[in-house]
Amino acid sequence: MTTLTVDEARQILRAALTDQVMKQEREQTLLVVEHRARDLLDGMGLGYVLDAPEVAQRFALYKQMHHIPGDHLWQAMQFVFRVARDGGDDADARLVQHYMGIIYRTLFTAPLRRRPQIPDAWWETPLGLACLFVEQGVEACERLLLPLQEALGEDLSDGD
Repeated sequence: MTTLTVDEARQILRAALTDQVMKQEREQTLLVVEHRARDLLDGMGLGYVLDAPEVAQRFALYKQMHHIPGDHLWQAMQFVFRVARDGGDDADARLVQHYMGIIYRTLFTAPLRRRPQIPDAWWETPLGLACLFVEQGVEACERLLLPLQEALGEDLSDGD
């Protein structure tokens, strides 16, 4: 049985997923993806592609900007963090699986695999927790939220 309401869970997420935490998560994810892309391209003899001015400029933009329009991993992460912290509307609900697909395919689907292989520990990361909450709700992540609320040392159930 769930002891947290959706609003209480969002309050915990707002306190935990600060702008700084989300920025660090985006930067760490970008580094991981960049290294993986280089490994894959090197394997094909195309590693130099990432050093092309246009590509290098795009990576630099990802490191600097909070929001970059488009249909890509960066946008998917922004979407998930926003909906986890602030909620979403019917239009957002229709986009959840699309953006989850981008995140899971990009981060966890290996070549020659159809399905992502997501390690259990990832769900405890800021992005993993946000994805779990947005996709499956409070019940799926309450075991992570309650200790997080305790660690924050705040009674978040009274409102913002």
